[in-house]
Amino acid sequence: MPLLRFLPLLSLILLFSSCTLFRTTAEPDEDIPEGVVEVGEPEPVTEYNEILEDAETEEGMFNVHMVDDKLYFEIPDKELGREVLMVSRFVRAQEGTGYGGIRLSNYVLRWEKRNDEILLRSVIHQSTADTTSSVYRAVRAATFEPIIASFEIEAIGPDSLSSLIEVTDLFTTDIPEFSPRERFNGRSIDSDRSYIERARAFPDNVEVSNVLTLQTERVPAGGRLRSISMMLNFSFLRLPEEPMQPRLHDERVGYFSVRQVDYSRPEHRAEQRRFITRWRLEKEDPDADLSEPKEPIVFYVDPGTPEFLVDYVIQGVNDWQPAFEEAGFKNAIKGKKAPEDDPDFSMEDSRYSMIRWMPSTTMNAFGPHVHDPRSGEIITSSIGMFHNVQNLLRNWYFVQGGAVDERMQDLPMPDSLMGRLVQMVVAHEVGHALGLPHNMKASATVPTDSLRSPTFTRKYGTTPSIMDYARMNYVAQPGDDAYMFPIVSIYDKFAIEWGYSPFPEAESADEERPFLNEIARRQEDEPMLLFGNLSSVDPTQQREALGDNHVKSTQYGIANLKRIMEFIVDAAGKDGENYETLEELYGSVIQQRNWMLGHVVNWIGGVYGERKVYGQEGAVYSPVSRERQTEALEYLLEEGFQTPDYLLDQELLDLIQPFGSSNQIKEGQRRLLFGVMSNSRLERMAELEATRNPDDVYPVDEMMTDLREGIWMELSGNSVEIDLYRRNLQRAYLDVMEMQVGGTFMRSSGEGAAMMRGHLRDLRRNVDEAIPASANNVTRYHLEDISERISDILDSD
Repeated sequence: MPLLRFLPLLSLILLFSSCTLFRTTAEPDEDIPEGVVEVGEPEPVTEYNEILEDAETEEGMFNVHMVDDKLYFEIPDKELGREVLMVSRFVRAQEGTGYGGIRLSNYVLRWEKRNDEILLRSVIHQSTADTTSSVYRAVRAATFEPIIASFEIEAIGPDSLSSLIEVTDLFTTDIPEFSPRERFNGRSIDSDRSYIERARAFPDNVEVSNVLTLQTERVPAGGRLRSISMMLNFSFLRLPEEPMQPRLHDERVGYFSVRQVDYSRPEHRAEQRRFITRWRLEKEDPDADLSEPKEPIVFYVDPGTPEFLVDYVIQGVNDWQPAFEEAGFKNAIKGKKAPEDDPDFSMEDSRYSMIRWMPSTTMNAFGPHVHDPRSGEIITSSIGMFHNVQNLLRNWYFVQGGAVDERMQDLPMPDSLMGRLVQMVVAHEVGHALGLPHNMKASATVPTDSLRSPTFTRKYGTTPSIMDYARMNYVAQPGDDAYMFPIVSIYDKFAIEWGYSPFPEAESADEERPFLNEIARRQEDEPMLLFGNLSSVDPTQQREALGDNHVKSTQYGIANLKRIMEFIVDAAGKDGENYETLEELYGSVIQQRNWMLGHVVNWIGGVYGERKVYGQEGAVYSPVSRERQTEALEYLLEEGFQTPDYLLDQELLDLIQPFGSSNQIKEGQRRLLFGVMSNSRLERMAELEATRNPDDVYPVDEMMTDLREGIWMELSGNSVEIDLYRRNLQRAYLDVMEMQVGGTFMRSSGEGAAMMRGHLRDLRRNVDEAIPASANNVTRYHLEDISERISDILDSD
């Protein structure tokens, strides 16, 4: 039989084939039978070894290889389809373009394999559905993920379970998701002047630093330069395979949030779901009322921070520890010095949350965070402290605390005081990094006179929330011995308790709701726990304000400004110094006065807002009482629209400016008038008048009449004489009218415009009647000009 004759030969072939197929288990120097072709080391592995022969390799989440100027990623098959958070930051920036640590962008990415390519896709989580629901197929079809880049597979890894790709172009060419060109209006990326600086791999992340050069028409602070070079860092962080259980957002408690539209909800609509952003905290001992967390939140302090401030920065972080105790966690958050001798530590490594110190004249600070869009879990944060925030703090405390704190009456202030102020700012920014937004309502839940109490202020600070824009205690008067600073206070502890308390019995975000609602409803009995954003309608939700009665708070604050003006010249400088600091502090005094008077404006036509849900009694919105509104306007006429002689010390002014004080006062008064007579305010007041009990409202016409008669009070005299500052005020009154009635940019119509036109006509009659009674030519010329301007405004309309 022919087949039988070939069986011995076939067996021999199979025997040799079996040996060569398992060649990889043999010793490297094992002899290979002569005449047998070795196939145990596939060709792709040969290519892999050849490509990486001289590579510098780091092993981690995926291996990274540097070969000369080329960068290779070795993507394991197990990482394909996994979601990765990419965060890009400045490491070093050309002057005028940014600062080390500032975040540029973040994306959720996914590596995918397609034939002989690896695709890098962007993942968007705005639309979602339960994967077991039928609508999930429709959602997937409508949310196709964009491809950021594709890479040819250069070789297969030795275990045949990874793909080697060259990614140099990802960091040296103009790929929009990886390039800041548009941020600087650049023309192009110059690849010849761009390169990979370093690549590092860690168990859960990969870090790549690069230098990128772009060509642009204009370089900030660069004179004739047309190039911008910067060092960037890209962090690729593996997102948790199992997302953290999200927590549903509640309007009553302030948290930043992520939004998703869930198409598989039982509601008969596409349901928008909001989840708060927060860190993943899990108890080491789940049964303990107070437990250490498995992993605490740690913020490292930039080694570049001024040495005298480091301990204060750390304390600003640690100030939040008592708040987390309300949620059942001990030592949940810590501030630490950044290690300077650890080769594995990098401030750009997104595994580490940092408080960066930025050499900048910008007077500010910021506290962002990066979160997992699937659940709201905060992954990392990099707080920025600009160097000149110290200058801002000095100016603030001078005008808000200088009258009662003798340390501010002979500048410079001591380092210990500056440190305490920096600690306050750090605590505020850490609050943002924990997920908390500003709470502008907090300060208005405190009785104004309580801010003069040493007992109250030491317990609560100047406001129930460090997240308020309520700075130092400008209400406190000399001798009160009140505490002067905001602290992590009662609302902050309440918010952390609500956001971070674990509820192990709840297996979903919806099941947590009853527990969270029980905490939130404590606001009904404890008004200091209320939350509110900045509002142009609700006078209890303003920035830079203190106390529940802004007329009284402003009276106290202006009394202190008058005291400050008595020593400002002596406090601002020493022999041999120029008057730059004096000029800056004088400007801060004027700004503080304008802020406080602006708080008073918003009580006119104001409407209170309180966040409530079904099951809570009472209205969400209610108008400010007539008494509070009239009190506000009366005080503006008494203080805001009178000439502030205490700001016009000519000896002081002669030290800092040749002229201009009258314009400074006029501009402040113009802003107040624009606020009082804004079209939105007048229309809101008209609606309240039409729908509410007449005894409870301040009618628009009555308010406008009171305002007009106060601004133009000189017209009723037998001899009319109007000084420069009052003439400027009256011109500002017409400026506001003209902008809204006769202007083209902010032209008004409707109830507000009709009211303003009517009062302009009444004013013209009063002015014309007063012209013959002018006490001098200057007053007469002024009134004649006013009459003509009114006619021009009405005619142009």
